[in-house]
Amino acid sequence: MPYSPQAAEPEQEPESETKLNQNRAEQCRKELDVLKVYNKASYEKYEVEYQAIASKTAKYMEVKDSLGADLNYMVMPAYQFQIREFCFRVKTRLSELVLRQAK
Repeated sequence: MPYSPQAAEPEQEPESETKLNQNRAEQCRKELDVLKVYNKASYEKYEVEYQAIASKTAKYMEVKDSLGADLNYMVMPAYQFQIREFCFRVKTRLSELVLRQAK
């Protein structure tokens, strides 16, 4: 039987992983809001960045279902990484500020 390559179909994200990503995003937003209490300038800087990421992500989500699975398979991880990296920086900054106050 000859080998017949097929386009790899990306798997749908399991519901539990979708829920986990949603919970992470909500936690990130809460931590960003807490940042305002500790340092308003940091909050404003990160809020501008958050709004830019949210805007780009919303634009992608509007067209996501019209894109081919192969394109989504490449693009979605880039958006997920951008959000995770942003949230990591917010968490790091908030940790620094909270620990500094505890000294």
